[in-house]
Amino acid sequence: MTKMSDMTDKKRLLSDLGANFRALREELKWTQQRLSARARVSRDTIHRLERGEVVDASSLTRLLDAMGQRIAFEKKPALRAADMRRLFPEVHEDEL
Repeated sequence: MTKMSDMTDKKRLLSDLGANFRALREELKWTQQRLSARARVSRDTIHRLERGEVVDASSLTRLLDAMGQRIAFEKKPALRAADMRRLFPEVHEDEL
């Protein structure tokens, strides 16, 4: 994977995290100010997170804890050979 695609993946991940975080906060009908007070994290940190910017792990943990959430890890499903041939046909031209 190239550095450019690594950066694109990181930006997409942060953007998705921010959007999901904001959706959760809005589902709770909490303002950034209310969450800030409950989590003892600055409103600016919440704003940066929701914009898809980097925030430190301890702030993220405090914010999620204040909303009754936690971080969970999920294993990516493995790609099967048929998936690889479909996704990268130019690499597998001789097999078609």
